Amino acid sequence: MRRGLRGTTVTLTNLMPVRRGNRTDWYFRKKGQKLIRLPDLPHDHPDFLAAYAAARKAAEAATRPLRLPPGTVGALIEATVHSDRFLSRSAVYRATLRRHFEAIRRDGGEAPAKGLRDRHIRANVATAESPVDRRKAWRFLCAFGVDAGLLETDPSLTVTLPRAPKTIGHPAWTAADIDAFRTRWPIGTSKRAAFELLHWTGFRIGDAVMIGPGHVDRAGVLIYTQSKVKQPAFVPWTARLPVYAEGYAGDREAMHDALAALNSRHMTFLATAAGAPRSEKGLGNMIRAAAAEAGIEKSAHGLRKTRGVALAEAGASAHQIMSWLGHQTLKEAEHYTRQASRRRAVMGEEQEQNVATPAAQVATFPKKS
Repeated sequence: MRRGLRGTTVTLTNLMPVRRGNRTDWYFRKKGQKLIRLPDLPHDHPDFLAAYAAARKAAEAATRPLRLPPGTVGALIEATVHSDRFLSRSAVYRATLRRHFEAIRRDGGEAPAKGLRDRHIRANVATAESPVDRRKAWRFLCAFGVDAGLLETDPSLTVTLPRAPKTIGHPAWTAADIDAFRTRWPIGTSKRAAFELLHWTGFRIGDAVMIGPGHVDRAGVLIYTQSKVKQPAFVPWTARLPVYAEGYAGDREAMHDALAALNSRHMTFLATAAGAPRSEKGLGNMIRAAAAEAGIEKSAHGLRKTRGVALAEAGASAHQIMSWLGHQTLKEAEHYTRQASRRRAVMGEEQEQNVATPAAQVATFPKKS
């Protein structure tokens, strides 16, 4: 976006709009960093420009390399990222370590490395957005330091993680959420196609971006090995539905209609217009942003939980849910069946038999235009 100021032209880069209902919020976006909310003002307003300048300055400071003398924590980090041990790790793991190394460097890069104690590391871990990953970064850093003779002992070994409050994780989508999303995003949009695929299959995001028609066998069953847990999963694609899933035939039909409307002939179901597979992060952000535009604060992973809840309430056993969603252990699938059993317990058998359609199936399907 360009604005003329006293005969000059200023280009505002790294701006990202996020629509929330009838309004649009603007953020400063820098790859690898948190979004920074900007004021709800015209882009040529002095207060907006001041906030934009402050956000840009903070982003540049966060990415500017520091030159620190030998023997410091910063020098230890520099040696670590150039080591064979670091370079032999996967690109994803290296990126995670680098992100936390930079945070450590900013907080205490000038401190002497040999003066590190477990209390210093514990305090730093407690302030991290992801304490688990921050402690992993410290342990990687200290292990290299000991082996390279830069540290005498490893102070990270006695550092424990701070106790985090229990959460329910990503909440499942309700029937009202599903209706709202389908109303906002009709058949023919990529958002709707991604939603319906995730809703029916219960895919994790990492699998959804890689799966395509080649995963469907001759019997009409979609079979794939999950990237996270390396366990197989089996989803009825065109095959006859098992008895417990017959009430959800509408969900499967909606998915096929949404995918067919894309008229895609690519290797993966959710490929970009150019035919390239979508990134895991890109798909997650797309679903979250599309949900926000429909007035829903839910994630793509919540759709996996929605499918698990729906199968359990329809009478699927823990083994059947485990096969569909590809859980690594039976205990994970039993979470859904226990929840459904408790629901039936308070409803009573007679009331349960009078329920014509399972709860998650109440969502309606807007007609194709």
